[in-house]
Amino acid sequence: SDPESLNVSGSWLWELSDSVELKLSGDYLDDSLSKYFGTPLVPEDVAREPLNVISTTSGETIDGAMRLINYNVSDAIADSRQVLLRADLRWNVNDVIELRNILYSFNAEREWQNAEGYPYCTEVVDVCTSVGGISRYYGYFLLDHEQDIVGNRLSVRIDSSIADMENRVLFGAELTDLDFVRTRGFRRSVPPGPGDLVDPYAPVAGVYGPRELRGVSPTDIQTRALFVEDTIRLTPAFRLLAGLRYEELDLTRENFDAQGVSEANGFQRDFDWWSYRLGFVVDATDEIALYGQYSNAKDPINSNIFLVNSNQNFDLTDAVQWEVGAKASFANGRNQFTLAYFDITRDDIFERFSLDSATNVGGRRSRGAELSGSFQPTPSFRLGANASYVDAKFQRSANFEALAGNTPPNVPDFTASLWASVQEVAGTPFELGGSVRHVSDRFANNNNTITMKAYSIGDVYVAWNSDKYRITARVGNVTDEDYVAWSDIFYLGNTAPSFIYANQLMLGEPRTYSLLIQTAF
Repeated sequence: SDPESLNVSGSWLWELSDSVELKLSGDYLDDSLSKYFGTPLVPEDVAREPLNVISTTSGETIDGAMRLINYNVSDAIADSRQVLLRADLRWNVNDVIELRNILYSFNAEREWQNAEGYPYCTEVVDVCTSVGGISRYYGYFLLDHEQDIVGNRLSVRIDSSIADMENRVLFGAELTDLDFVRTRGFRRSVPPGPGDLVDPYAPVAGVYGPRELRGVSPTDIQTRALFVEDTIRLTPAFRLLAGLRYEELDLTRENFDAQGVSEANGFQRDFDWWSYRLGFVVDATDEIALYGQYSNAKDPINSNIFLVNSNQNFDLTDAVQWEVGAKASFANGRNQFTLAYFDITRDDIFERFSLDSATNVGGRRSRGAELSGSFQPTPSFRLGANASYVDAKFQRSANFEALAGNTPPNVPDFTASLWASVQEVAGTPFELGGSVRHVSDRFANNNNTITMKAYSIGDVYVAWNSDKYRITARVGNVTDEDYVAWSDIFYLGNTAPSFIYANQLMLGEPRTYSLLIQTAF
């Protein structure tokens, strides 16, 4: 898939006086992403080397003979160039008041031109002109982004006391202005050609072909927010925290067709909402802290600026979360533990359901526990482990209930990892290390009819360290495990005879080798 990336960043800190400092920073990224969009599902009876990585109710599998094949075109593009500029001003007005201001600007230009849908033809219908081929006709998609964001965040922190109790209050304001233009197109007017149906085992990449513009969608979002947070130490061991935020959002969406004529599905809407959080921290001992937090949130359901149109003019998404846990640190920080339980409920969620639109899918609830720890029994040996369990379900809402009780895609019940490293092996500058991570079964679609099976992946590395250099050789997926890493639900099972678009899953990387050289100066 041939990805490339160039990232350059830097900053300059200017101490204007003993109490005032200004930090100017910039970040430039030129990114050419992977052009791999998945491996097609095929009927089990035609697979040459069926992989034991999924189970389906439709008798489909992934063929190991297609494991390392990319069905994209040879002139595929998935590029972005972006610049982030930021100015941070900090002023210690006196011993108790600190003022901070962050001014930032972000610009991004993105280009996209890919054949990204690969259904296996099981019958002769529409663009499937022969059985056993991979049809790419409906999968040709082009996209351009022009995105500009300007924002400013001003905050004031005051450290004081109330009735001899330590108190810290933070208040401020935030402004952002987003201009976003999305240009998109699909191959539709050009009839299917020989290059649009390829051999599953020896595809000819070909080229994208004519660029057909579908339309241009400018979106403008302006936000204004006021916020205040407070932390008070009621006793030497007990702190109470609270936060309140008010936000306004003005959204303007326009849609133009390929000829530049305004379409009727643009709209304007203003939103405003309050959000808050409450929490506490208890120092149970010098090494153990207990904490809890409850918060609510509001998301504009049309914050998905890619797809929002007038028929997605919904109210705000509601979210509520609470969490309790414990954090511990022993042996001067060499051994650390975290235990947490969380419960998150969201309602009126916006999700993509077709090529160029989205819809409300009701609510979701996720609750679970997380446990992590790291240990350093000797100066040269480190060991870490973590595990989590999540129970996630779709829930009924006033707008949608068809998926209620199902598990959202890509959510494993259980994940865990273990890692270890040994420095100065046998008195040498070499370091050895490795890790193992496990992910349990996950569903690949909203209907829960396709399961991505559990997998475990191991990585190992050896590093050479000096005062100024570190050279690391790493082997990823050392056992060359076959597994499905991710499912985009719109690219799975979209094979209606009138729109045979995509039926594929993202396989994880095979065994990989890498060499990393780091230097300090």
